[in-house]
Amino acid sequence: MFGRKQLTSVYIVDDNSDAIEVLRRMLESQYSVKVIGTSTDADTAIEEIIQLAPDLIFTDVEMPTMTGIQLCQLLHQEVDPNTKVVFYTGHDKYMIDAIRQKAFDYLLKPPSPQDLAQTMTRFYEDKLASLPQAAGPAEQRQPRILVVNAMNEHIALRDADVAFFRFDADGKHWEAVCTNGSTYILRSRTNSDFILRYSPSFVQIHKRYIVNVSHIMMIQDNTCILGYPYEDNRELKVSKNYRRDLMDAFYTL
Repeated sequence: MFGRKQLTSVYIVDDNSDAIEVLRRMLESQYSVKVIGTSTDADTAIEEIIQLAPDLIFTDVEMPTMTGIQLCQLLHQEVDPNTKVVFYTGHDKYMIDAIRQKAFDYLLKPPSPQDLAQTMTRFYEDKLASLPQAAGPAEQRQPRILVVNAMNEHIALRDADVAFFRFDADGKHWEAVCTNGSTYILRSRTNSDFILRYSPSFVQIHKRYIVNVSHIMMIQDNTCILGYPYEDNRELKVSKNYRRDLMDAFYTL
């Protein structure tokens, strides 16, 4: 379906062997995928994942010896924080836990061809975006965001580096909070209008917050949750006055 010569290596963890085979057939018949390993036991899976280093891992959540949430947490803490894990389960109640564990995606069983296609498309796009590429004309023209750190050094940021901006009412200034957790104080004369004009990715959601919508994983009630690649999943309050602006920043299907 995607016509790529290099096969994506996949590992599947599920205590139901029939479910493993269904997912294996869907992946290998429709995508440039090779399922290099499977396991019905999470403990065994960890050992094999370390040895095989798959590109993508699909795991069930409810399993006897270890949940998929625990498996994901262990892989990110002990093996590789960038391990891409997709949860596929018959329950949607674990979605928030999955986001907090920096899951790459979340599918309900049995995964529909459309949902699986979205996951794989996102994986390929993410992989392509990680490759070094020459900057195009538009990117070359857009200036970097210049901020000053605590050592009085000037740091140049791209819009993708910023997870959100936060207004410090005591100091009466805006701060840029980056995806790696670094925080930079902006000049006192910088106001919300200056920030919003820089990039269409920046949307005000509260009088104290301007968020980079590229890093939003979920909007739940009056809260937006930032996900990958933000290293510390963060929940930000959405004010009623700004909720429409936030929703308008997305294409709703």
